[in-house]
Amino acid sequence: MRPQMMEIRRNVPHQASVRLRAVVDGDRPLLFSLRRDSTLQSRLLTVPDATDDAALDAWIERRRSETGGAFLIIEDQASGKAAGYAQITQVHRRNATGYGGLVLAEQTRGLGLGRAALVELALHASRGLGLRKLMAEIDIDNGASVGLHLSLGYREVGLLEAHFTDANGMTRDVLLFERRLEDE
Repeated sequence: MRPQMMEIRRNVPHQASVRLRAVVDGDRPLLFSLRRDSTLQSRLLTVPDATDDAALDAWIERRRSETGGAFLIIEDQASGKAAGYAQITQVHRRNATGYGGLVLAEQTRGLGLGRAALVELALHASRGLGLRKLMAEIDIDNGASVGLHLSLGYREVGLLEAHFTDANGMTRDVLLFERRLEDE
C-alpha cells in the first residue's frame, strides 16, 4: 500500500501553475476532442448540435468573439502544454456578472490544474473584464466540481430542478453558485 501512495504523490505537483492564454490554431485538436466527448459535454451541461470540423471551427469562433466574455486555453506551466479551456459567458455589463467554467482533458485532471485555473479565471474576470461576480451552474452529481468551487469561495445559492436535458433525454438537477470578486 505504501508504494502506491508514493506513486500518487510523485504524480501530483505540490502546487500546480497555469497560464490562461488566447486560443491558437494548434489548440484545435484538443478543443475538438473535448467538444466531441458527449459524456464530458453532458457533465458540462451542454449538448453540441454538431461536432464535424466546420461546426467546431464555428463554435471556437463564436466563443472567441463573444462580446464581454472570455474563451481561453488553460496551459500547464510545468509542461507548456494545453490542458483544457476556461470560459466566461453570459456577461451582463450593467450588473458586472458572468458565468465561469472550465474543462480539462482527462489526462490532466487530478493534478491541481483545475484549482489553479479557476483562481486565474476569477482574476481575469475581475481585473480583465471588470466583473464583480462569477456564477456557475454545476450538475448536482458533479461532486469534484462542487467541492472545488466551494473550496475557492463560491457559495451555493440555489437548486434548479430538472434544469438540463442531456443527450439521452434525461433531465438533470443543477446547482447554482456565485462568488463575489471585489477582493480580487
